[in-house]
Amino acid sequence: MSSDSRIHSQVDGPAGILTIDNLAKHNALTFDMWDSLPALVRTLEDDRAVRVIVLRGAGEKAFASGSDISQFGERRNTPEGVALYNATVDRAVAAVGAVRKPTVAWVQGHCFGGGLALALHCDLRIAAQNAVFCIPAGKVGLGYNHLWLQRLTWIVGPARAKEILYTARRYSVDEALRMGLVTQCGDAKAFSAVLQEIGALAPLTLIAAKAAIDATIAAGPYEPAAAMAAIQRCFESRDYVEGRNAFAEKRTPAFNGE
Repeated sequence: MSSDSRIHSQVDGPAGILTIDNLAKHNALTFDMWDSLPALVRTLEDDRAVRVIVLRGAGEKAFASGSDISQFGERRNTPEGVALYNATVDRAVAAVGAVRKPTVAWVQGHCFGGGLALALHCDLRIAAQNAVFCIPAGKVGLGYNHLWLQRLTWIVGPARAKEILYTARRYSVDEALRMGLVTQCGDAKAFSAVLQEIGALAPLTLIAAKAAIDATIAAGPYEPAAAMAAIQRCFESRDYVEGRNAFAEKRTPAFNGE
C-alpha cells in the first residue's frame, strides 16, 4: 500500500480516529485499505483509553467516494477476483458494524458507495454542510451488498432506500438530514462537542445500550440467497464490463441488461 493511500489511526483524548486518506481520488478505498481496516478497528476497540471510534476522511472534500474503481479491471475481472474483493470489503464494513463501543462517522464532502456503507455501519453520522451522499451502483453495473441495503433500510425506510438506489442521485446534507440518513448537521466544533459528550459518560453503560438497541433491529429469519445471486449476476454481466470501461474512458456507459 503506497504511502499516499492508506487509513491512518490515532488516539485523541477519548476518541480513536481512523482517517481514510487517498486525497488524489476523493478518499476512494483501495483493496489494501479495505484489507487493513478490520485490524485497525480491533486495535482501537481493545484500547481501554478509547471511548468512541471515529471514521473520517482526510481533508474536507470527501469522507470516502467508495471503492477505487480503477482497480476493478485488475481486482474484479474474474469470478475468483470478485469473490476475494467482495469478501475483503464485506469484512471491513462488518468490522465497523460489529464494534461494541460507540462509533461516529464525521462526513465532509463526498460520501458515496462503499464509503456510505461505512458511514451507515457507524452508530451516528454527523455531517458538515458540504456533505453529499450517493449510491451510484446503477451507474457502474455492480450489485450493492444486500446487508448494506438492509442497514440503509433500517435507517431511512424501504421507500427512501429504493429511491436512493433507483435514481443514483446525489443528496445534499439537508435532504439526508430530513430522511434520517444523517444524525446531525454541524461544523467541526459541534462534532468535537459530541465526542466529548460521549467520552464523558460511563463506557460500560454505552456498550450495554448499544448492545440492547442493536438487538432490537437484528435480522430475524432471512434468506439472502436470491439477493446474493442477483448481486453475483451483476459482476458476471456485460454491463459490469461496460461500466468499468466507461469509467476508465470517462464516457457515459451504454447498459443493455446483460
